[in-house]
Amino acid sequence: MSLDDNLRTEIDRQKEEFDHYIRIQEKQIMKGVKEMKQRHMVAFLNAIDKGIGRKLREKELEIGNMNRKNKELIERIKQVAVEAQSWQCRARYNEYVVNMLKNSLKQAVAQGADHAREGCGDSEGDDVVSSYNPSGLVIGGILQASVPGSKPMISEQMACRSCKLKEVSVLLMPCRHLCLCDDCERFIEVCPVCQTMKSVSLPVYMA
Repeated sequence: MSLDDNLRTEIDRQKEEFDHYIRIQEKQIMKGVKEMKQRHMVAFLNAIDKGIGRKLREKELEIGNMNRKNKELIERIKQVAVEAQSWQCRARYNEYVVNMLKNSLKQAVAQGADHAREGCGDSEGDDVVSSYNPSGLVIGGILQASVPGSKPMISEQMACRSCKLKEVSVLLMPCRHLCLCDDCERFIEVCPVCQTMKSVSLPVYMA
């Protein structure tokens, strides 16, 4: 084999080795690029997953808060409905009590007028009316007979138990004593008849 043939053979061999080396490097570079892309994709997907997970947790908390507030609102609505029903029942009861007291008061005033027309009995003890009457009201005092031609006077039965001057015009509760005038009632907290602490007072307008 001539020198030229040997030289050409050596060049071809080196060229083949170089091409093989280039192919190997190209494969390694492609493999590295592929792995890097995969890592970037995994990191990107992880970031997206974390972001979505955080958003989902925030939404879950928001939904939980909304459900809790809705539950509280429903309970409040139920409570308000119960309170409204209770107030309606109380209003109807108070209306019933007021009507009953009005009727009882009319009966008591009528009975007091009848006693006043009858005049005094044989003794002072017969004129004392200090117990509950059938109407449920108490009007206590000593009846005074009117003298023909004299100036009309307030009977002791209808006189204020405090000042003794003005006519009774206030009904005390819960004892239901009609025993004070409007002026005295403002300063008295205890019924002068039975010493019961008053809870409320009702004005009474005599016809």
